[in-house]
Amino acid sequence: MTRARTKPPKPPAEMTATDRAYETLLQWISGRELGAGSVLDERRLAEAIDVSRTPLRSALSRLHGEGYIVKLSNGAMVVRDIGSGEVLELLVVRRLLEPEAAALAAGKIPSVMLERLKVRLADAGAADGSASVWLAGDEVHDLIAEHCGNRSLSGFIQEARHRIRMSTIERVPGRDAQAILEHTAIVEALIAGDREAARTAMTEHLDNIRDSFLVAFGFGSRRVEQ
Repeated sequence: MTRARTKPPKPPAEMTATDRAYETLLQWISGRELGAGSVLDERRLAEAIDVSRTPLRSALSRLHGEGYIVKLSNGAMVVRDIGSGEVLELLVVRRLLEPEAAALAAGKIPSVMLERLKVRLADAGAADGSASVWLAGDEVHDLIAEHCGNRSLSGFIQEARHRIRMSTIERVPGRDAQAILEHTAIVEALIAGDREAARTAMTEHLDNIRDSFLVAFGFGSRRVEQ
C-alpha cells in the first residue's frame, strides 16, 4: 500500500457502508492503486475507507465472488493478476457487446457533451500525452455504457473494462494517434445519431486494439473470430 490513493467516493444518501467499501476498492483495483498481488489488510483498508470491518468484509467477499481478488491458502486476500490470455478473452467480450451499445447510444447522448468530448480528444492528440489520450478515450466508452439504455449490457461492458484495467499490459505503445482518430469517428457517429456508423466505428476500434495486443504479445495480427 505504498501508492497514494484516490479518496473514497462521496456516497449518495442510499449507499450503504458495504456499497461504499465495494465501490472504493473496485476503483483502487481497476486503477491499479491496489495492483496484482497486493495483500488486502482489513484493518488498514477499513481505516482508509472509513468503514468498520464488517461492511469491509462484505465488500471483500463480493469482490472475491466476482473474481477481482483471490484467497490464498493462509487465508490472506490478494488482488488477482490478469494475464495476456484473459485480456484477449475480455477484448472478445467487449467486441461482441460494445458495438451494440454504441448503436443503442447513438442519438441519446446530449450533443453538447459529445461536442466537448470531441474537443478534448483533439486537445489530447495535440498534447501528445498518453495519459490524456487514454482518459479522453475512456470517457467515450463511459458515455456509451451510461446512455445505451440497457443496464445489464452496460454492466457486462463495465466489468470487462474494469478487469482489463487491472492488467499491467493494458496499454499498447504507439497507438495514441490512431486511438484519437478511432474515438473521434465513434463520437461523430454518435453526434449524427447514426446507429450503423457508431456500431461500425466501435467494431473497428476494438478490432484494432486486439490486433495491437496480438502483435505486442508476438502472435502477429489477426481479426477477432465471430
